[in-house]
This record gives sequence, structure tokens and C-alpha cells, in this order.
Amino acid sequence: MTDSPYELSTDVSMGSLYEITGKDSHRSLYVGVILQALLDLTKPKYDKEKTSVQVYRDQAHAWIFKTEGVTCEDFETVCTYAGVKPTAVRNFASNVINSGDILNVRRKFQSLL
Repeated sequence: MTDSPYELSTDVSMGSLYEITGKDSHRSLYVGVILQALLDLTKPKYDKEKTSVQVYRDQAHAWIFKTEGVTCEDFETVCTYAGVKPTAVRNFASNVINSGDILNVRRKFQSLL
């Protein structure tokens, strides 16, 4: 597991998500789940966006940032299977949200999917 909060922003020139995870299909699946939650969380807000987009954003936020309960346990389990520490993912998500550079980070994530 990695402690680096930027581990998930791997340079996109490294290859596909499957290659980045050492061709481990199970790890790829769980990293993909985390990346999708991060994409949902960082999706830019637009006027007149569908209600479902805000729901996904809110659900992703709750899933990543809950610190107790079943939601937290599910998040931590997925992180364990993905080979990353939950605190690293939370720190990364916080940094993305607070940086104001959501579009740039989002592009990096999209290319990994």
C-alpha cells in the first residue's frame, strides 16, 4: 500500500489502468471503483445539471470522507483491495477539491479509465 496522496495521479504515459496495476485484474477493478468515485466527486458543477449528477457527487463525497460506519468500512475495504491506504485517497481527494485544479486532475483520471 502506498502512503503517497498523489499515487493515483500517475503519469498517464505509463499505460492503461490494467498495466499500472501490474496486470492484476482484481486490483484494477478496485482502483477503477476509487477513480470513478473521484471522477464523480470532482465533476465540475454546471447550471441546469441533472439532479442525478449532484446525487452522484454527494454519494462519492460521503463514500470517500465518512470516517465511521458501514460506508467507511466499504471504502476502506475497497482501498485495501486496490492496494492504497484510505488516508492517502482522502488526502488526494481533499487536495483536488481544495486546489481548484479539478479539470486538470479529472483529465488525468479519465485517461486512466
